[in-house]
Amino acid sequence: MAIWHIDMDAKDFVHYRKRLINRGFIPTNYFSVNGFNIVKMRKLAIAGKVDALRCVVGKSVRWYYREDQAELARLRGELQ
Repeated sequence: MAIWHIDMDAKDFVHYRKRLINRGFIPTNYFSVNGFNIVKMRKLAIAGKVDALRCVVGKSVRWYYREDQAELARLRGELQ
């Protein structure tokens, strides 16, 4: 488990985003809308317990997390 860091421009991001979703990575805003604690998710990713991807598109930073790992962490009570 790790945090990957990717720098790209906006036109590459649209294509790459589709690939991320197909591989099980979900954007942070999905998790925040569904009641996940984003601060704790980032701490779990730094600790190496959840795979995360940090996309830098220009000046914007977008985080993606593995959906299955985030759900398991929530069931274990690590995100409350």
